[in-house]
Amino acid sequence: MESFNKYIDVNSKNWLESALLDLKKDGVIVLRGIERKANLEKINEKVDYILKNPSVLGSIGYFQKDHNKKIYDGFLLGKEVVDFVANKSVIKLIESYLEDEIILNEMMLKNDLGNGTQYFPYHRHTGRDVEGPKDKAFGCGAILYLHDTEIGAFCYALKSHTLEIEENPESNLSRHEKKEEIKKNLRRINGNMGDLVIFDERGFHGPEQPVKTPRTVILYGFQSKLLTSNKSRTGIPVVISDLVNLDLHQLNSIGVGGGTRSEYENYHARKSVIHSKKYKLLSCLITSSSRLYSSYIKLKNKIKL
Repeated sequence: MESFNKYIDVNSKNWLESALLDLKKDGVIVLRGIERKANLEKINEKVDYILKNPSVLGSIGYFQKDHNKKIYDGFLLGKEVVDFVANKSVIKLIESYLEDEIILNEMMLKNDLGNGTQYFPYHRHTGRDVEGPKDKAFGCGAILYLHDTEIGAFCYALKSHTLEIEENPESNLSRHEKKEEIKKNLRRINGNMGDLVIFDERGFHGPEQPVKTPRTVILYGFQSKLLTSNKSRTGIPVVISDLVNLDLHQLNSIGVGGGTRSEYENYHARKSVIHSKKYKLLSCLITSSSRLYSSYIKLKNKIKL
């Protein structure tokens, strides 16, 4: 697959105008220089801790539904992440592109483990969960690269955001009637630590797989406030004190004051976990271990007496 190495330096003159034009043309852009290195290092320190420790018995750490990836609620990484996602210039860019005010759609830390399997197909979002015409952009995804990324990077089929959805609502690339033509335009979006990839949801996209190289990103997205009735796709947890210094526009853009289209526990990263055999087995083991430890402590205290 060919690589896409083009980026826009946010410290350059008229970068917003250039970014908007390129996003309209290709459906994807890479922004460089949004975040200071010191803040990126703080984020990565927290990420390293989270990914080394599973969430067990109430501890802070990652959760994992399958053997392919680790996940964590992105805003819980701290204020640096909240401020990054609420960046005023990025909000302005996406609002200009969608021609509407926006609301945060979803938000997560995602660590693809690079286990040599293809578990996530190239796909597009067809707007089934929003209201309004499908020939108009309704949402933009965003990916913050937490390390220099090439192998296993995010991939996007350039200009595929212009394909008619109403004529062909197929969301999976492998089943689309023009799949061979679209595949020719797939590009691996290379990037450096701190690069922000922004893409039109209507275009075909997904991580390069199968690969044996792990990838860690913060994945989120914004959608039109009008077309979603000001409702995020799911509930997004955040530490309230991390919202300090955000103005009303920023707060509204990340979902404060809005609603949700599905409950927090029904989000795909969590849905149906408690009904799986794996969950029941692990739950039984953890509960039994906790009870055994409690019995041990009680016995130890009795012996001391």
